[in-house]
Amino acid sequence: MAKQVSWTPTMSKFMLTWLSDLVSSGNRTSTAFKQSQFNACATALNEHFQLSLNGDQIKNHNRTWKRKLQKIVKLKDLSGALWDEDKSMIVLDHENYTNHVKESTCCNGLCEAHPEDEQYLNKTIIHYKEMMNIAGGSMATGQCAKDSSDPLATEVVNLEEETTKKPTTPHEEVAQSTNAGSSGPKPKKAKPNPCVEDRLHATILASSERIAIAIEKSSSTENNAIDGLWESMKVLPGFSLDYLAHYYAYLVDNPRVSMAFKVLEEDQKKVWVSRYVKNTFPEA
Repeated sequence: MAKQVSWTPTMSKFMLTWLSDLVSSGNRTSTAFKQSQFNACATALNEHFQLSLNGDQIKNHNRTWKRKLQKIVKLKDLSGALWDEDKSMIVLDHENYTNHVKESTCCNGLCEAHPEDEQYLNKTIIHYKEMMNIAGGSMATGQCAKDSSDPLATEVVNLEEETTKKPTTPHEEVAQSTNAGSSGPKPKKAKPNPCVEDRLHATILASSERIAIAIEKSSSTENNAIDGLWESMKVLPGFSLDYLAHYYAYLVDNPRVSMAFKVLEEDQKKVWVSRYVKNTFPEA
């Protein structure tokens, strides 16, 4: 069993870049890496950081990033979500962001909140391009994709190692009747499901244990969020300066929303401000 490793952001960046470059060079012949390639990545990482990792530890950490990518792909399909390709950012307006991240009231009671998704919304997703290069081609899509709420199998399946063993069909064995003397129609053989492997792949990526990531707010991030923000807001037509100043104060308190607001076009900014004014000042 591979020993647990405390991965630093620098180590993760090195591993993802190394594996992504391997894919780009055409040295990977399928959607899965070979054990020898994980071993080679471990050797390169050990030489750079003076560590003693092995290929299994590289494989496990690669799975962690695959699970993150599966989550990101699902979040890109959220209602009202916009994708900023240049910034690798999932952009949600204030209403949709709040409804998804925080608990909100629905007609049938309380909606499910997803505070753990906050780290992927309205902020640049680090290493997104490397993740897509490494695992994007192996992601299950359409009817083969399984929802993250579906149960996991109890057996851990190795998704990375290629095997030549012929997979067994789960319906090859048929349970015998409890009444040995009874005769009846034979049970029909179930049709093979071509999506079984992809669905299992997606299930493990999406439903495995969540990795808690602590993200600290840095002063530089907050400064970038409000830098030049008021200059671009105070010229928005159709709003009084009082309303604009009130919304500006809200954005200053919420740097992530500020970053998303800054990348919008003028018409989109006006929609955000208008929605905020209506929700905050219903009598206006």
